[in-house]
Amino acid sequence: MTRIKPAPIIAALLIPLMFSPASAGEQLYFVAPTQIPNVLREMTTAGYWIGRIADPDAVIMDAAAIQTFNRHIQETLRSTKDLRQFPESYDGPALKSALLARIEHIKNQNYYAADGRAVAQEFFERMKQRMALEEIGESVAAERGFIVRYADQRFFPTDEGLYAVADDIDFDELQNSALDAAAPVVVLHRSDDGQWLYAVNELSEGWVEARNVALCGRDDFDTYLSAPLRTVAASAKADVYLDEALTRFHDHLHMGVSLPAAESGRADVLAALLPVRGDSGDMKIKTVYLKKEQASAGYLPYTPRNVLEQAFKLLNAPYGWGGMYGEQDCSSFLRAVFTTVGIKLPRNSIDQARVGQRLAAFDSIGKYKKRMLLENSFPMQQRRYDERSEEFSCEGESVEKKAAALKEAAPGSVILPMKGHIMLYVGTVNGRPYAIHAVWGYREPAPEGDRVRVINRVAVSDLYLGEGSKKGSLIERMNAILSLTNP
Repeated sequence: MTRIKPAPIIAALLIPLMFSPASAGEQLYFVAPTQIPNVLREMTTAGYWIGRIADPDAVIMDAAAIQTFNRHIQETLRSTKDLRQFPESYDGPALKSALLARIEHIKNQNYYAADGRAVAQEFFERMKQRMALEEIGESVAAERGFIVRYADQRFFPTDEGLYAVADDIDFDELQNSALDAAAPVVVLHRSDDGQWLYAVNELSEGWVEARNVALCGRDDFDTYLSAPLRTVAASAKADVYLDEALTRFHDHLHMGVSLPAAESGRADVLAALLPVRGDSGDMKIKTVYLKKEQASAGYLPYTPRNVLEQAFKLLNAPYGWGGMYGEQDCSSFLRAVFTTVGIKLPRNSIDQARVGQRLAAFDSIGKYKKRMLLENSFPMQQRRYDERSEEFSCEGESVEKKAAALKEAAPGSVILPMKGHIMLYVGTVNGRPYAIHAVWGYREPAPEGDRVRVINRVAVSDLYLGEGSKKGSLIERMNAILSLTNP
């Protein structure tokens, strides 16, 4: 992002990166107003948007159709994996080559360390040693297991961060993703000290701390994943207890996490089976309990009402790049919402922009696709672009044409991708289309140049947000309208 000179403004409305006076070139962000422009008070509940839909309880896809939809994502788009099909061994030289390529790629990005200084060569040598690459043989045994608590998934086996902008610590470039409890993994390698595991999961791959993984045999792995009856976390964060009286707190699950169901003796409590880690690192199973108001017995029906109600349960939840701090970015927000109805979207916005029916595509998308294809060709790398980037300012179809196309779109089943971001369409009011999305910030024009306003949460906005800025409004940047339905 271009360095920004702040205009004269009340100090309380600035977020400086340091408490000391800003030095020349230091980046400053402005707080977005609590009420985002053009968003009325009543627009901040699901009911407002549900009330504008002719039949909000109409089933968009039944369970069989959703299964077909998920299978297309997995088998045709190859954006998710069924780990039950993962082989017993993996090509060792290919794994080693990919890990080395990742080191070289990140080394060439000119990132900064947490102290604001350029990353030293010593850091990469240390990471290379920690990866114990010399221990990778011709064939690597694939070990199966489950995540036992929310876990960061890292590009390197370390908690240390690297940053594209000095001191911009909320955007750690080594954060690939985050995995919830009960997420299945296949472990391919260990760090030199055994504290980190290189693991593949259904959506991505990277390093996770060994203490967050419980290993098991293939039969137990397949049995757990194949359990037909599910208890699904349906609140923003569903509390998990070890007793039916709900007094012994264990942890919380994020929206969309699905566990095998168990028997409960209370009508207001749902029970489930949760993997935990034994003393030797092996998997044990505990029966856990969730309030019925925070979970669902099975997936919710895929209706506009359910999708919008789930999305608005996350309204004002903090933004978290790659799942940092246990929160959500734009793509994981969509994934959490749609998982509650059984739809299993890919991890990142690039792949999410390939799913479903394309109701409309705009001129800018060809250039976008070409660039994303190049980025995705890098081994094992999931490159992400977010709201800070100016790299992809674009000119496409007219705003009027896009707004007209959105009037025909169905709220609750339509997602709106753009370069580096993705949103859930909620409806159009007085000709202005609106969306709910996990968003870091937006730009607005100012005499001294674009001013960055930080939202840093899940929010409702119209698609004209950012209008007049160098980067453009959301609707200018939007490159497609996608319906999450089968062709």
